[in-house]
Amino acid sequence: MSAIDFRAELYHRLESWGNRVVLRILVLPSNSAVVELTGREVITRSLELAERYSSVPDRSVVLLLLPHSVELFLLHIGLILRGRLSAILAWPTTRVDREKYQRNVLHQLRNLPAAQLLTLPRLAESLDPGLPYLVTACPVSSAQQLEKKFNVELGLEPVEKRLPAEAVGETPEDALFLQFSGGTTGAQKCVLVTAAMLEPQLRLLAKALEFGVHDSIVNWLPMYHDMGLIACLWLPLWFGAPSLHFSAEHWLMRPGLLLELMDRYHGTFCWLPNFAFSYLAGQREQITGTCSLGHVRGWINCSEPVRERSMKSFVSAFSDWGVNPEQCQASYAMAENVFAVTQTRLGRHPITVPRSQSRHTAALGKLAYVNVDEVYVSSGKTLENMRVRIRHSDGDLCEEGEPGEIEIQTECMFSGYWGNCGFEARAITRDGWYSTGDYGFVSGEDLFVIGRVKDIVIVRGQNVFPEDVETVVNTVSGVYAGRVVAFGVVDNKEGTENLAVVAEMRGEFQPGRQESMEHDIRGLVTSAIGVAPRFVKVVSERWIPKSTAGKISRREARLRFFEDLP
Repeated sequence: MSAIDFRAELYHRLESWGNRVVLRILVLPSNSAVVELTGREVITRSLELAERYSSVPDRSVVLLLLPHSVELFLLHIGLILRGRLSAILAWPTTRVDREKYQRNVLHQLRNLPAAQLLTLPRLAESLDPGLPYLVTACPVSSAQQLEKKFNVELGLEPVEKRLPAEAVGETPEDALFLQFSGGTTGAQKCVLVTAAMLEPQLRLLAKALEFGVHDSIVNWLPMYHDMGLIACLWLPLWFGAPSLHFSAEHWLMRPGLLLELMDRYHGTFCWLPNFAFSYLAGQREQITGTCSLGHVRGWINCSEPVRERSMKSFVSAFSDWGVNPEQCQASYAMAENVFAVTQTRLGRHPITVPRSQSRHTAALGKLAYVNVDEVYVSSGKTLENMRVRIRHSDGDLCEEGEPGEIEIQTECMFSGYWGNCGFEARAITRDGWYSTGDYGFVSGEDLFVIGRVKDIVIVRGQNVFPEDVETVVNTVSGVYAGRVVAFGVVDNKEGTENLAVVAEMRGEFQPGRQESMEHDIRGLVTSAIGVAPRFVKVVSERWIPKSTAGKISRREARLRFFEDLP
């Protein structure tokens, strides 16, 4: 399908939905006013906004640096209908490192071949001198309050402006929009999504989920994340099902709001990163009222390695509201494939494989104490026409059950990261497979994801997975669950790596508890994992850096750890 055909089909579908509500946006939960838009209203209002704020040539990249707002959603859709390439940039939350965020977003702004940036008025005034393209103010409600998250007075050095037509460059004719990778290991990388990638992704994902007009999605994930953009906006929009969106910041402040909205709007699907299952379970005592959630078809665990403990705790916490194990599903997805590669089968609990049967753990024998999940949880089987293979570090392909780096080949797959110099295809193999950097194995038809290859800590020949360490440490009394990071520290003298663990103390930091908590962490990790951490550090809340997608950034945490060493 070409971009022209896609835009025409999108317009036709939205028009055919008529007066049916297809998009709901909750901007401020405090007043509980939900903006509801029918198919026809989405067309009218999105085209009007795109016309008002953007007059650059077709196939030009238009960057959207805007907070969660009605304008953000409608501009994204309207720009696509107008033939321009929308690119939604991350807006900061109160929980990201402002300095890191500002550094990364400025890097993106300076290095993307864009023709225009739409952002809040004061920010537009500050950014305009330092960017080589058109910068346009786009006011939204509460703009002044939202701009406080930036150092608005950026003091950028003036640069020469280029003509909008000069930014079109080598943009593929079937391009629709840009999205970005997670960015937990540095600046986010740009993925150019074409009609030939997006249409089959939506069609095949809908087939796997048996998704249709009678479904409904409730979502707090941001639009700059592929899970929020593709699964929670484009999937329902394409098939005429309603979706409701509220901000990640409001979910963190009031986690029960997700469940209230799933009940009120009869949500059938909700995509969540693994940490959210544990977070919701941990907040159960603070979540008041009663909800009915037995109608939900899928709470889909995605974006992180799936933990059985997390899903079990979620089911246990909300079973009286109708949550059951069969609703908890899983998917393996990435921006480089538009979104989903695999999906578990609805209506049944995901398949598990005992850790003792995995080839990389079998040689370790029985540990003295096991506090991590005793099973690996399946992320499902590949969507139709998608393929997965596992490659060993020596370059050979792995047999079934043998772990290694996950590689994929699909019709939705990108051609390489995109930027000023066109496509960079270093991660694509000679025979056309994408090396994901993720570590896992295949058993039967199911893919099991263990973690990231680059995050594995090799301590005297033994592989240690940071996710396992973090799961263990999250159970220590006084630790802020979900705010633990583990990583390797090179020991040049011994020729190996040492294990380091940093954990945040919940609530007010108490120096008197720090030493005892570090002692407990060291002992628990040693007995559960079989490796003694060389460094253990308990810190105050919000010490650990997170990406704009909400994931812990090991790279930034490691750098900060070394900066703080005495």
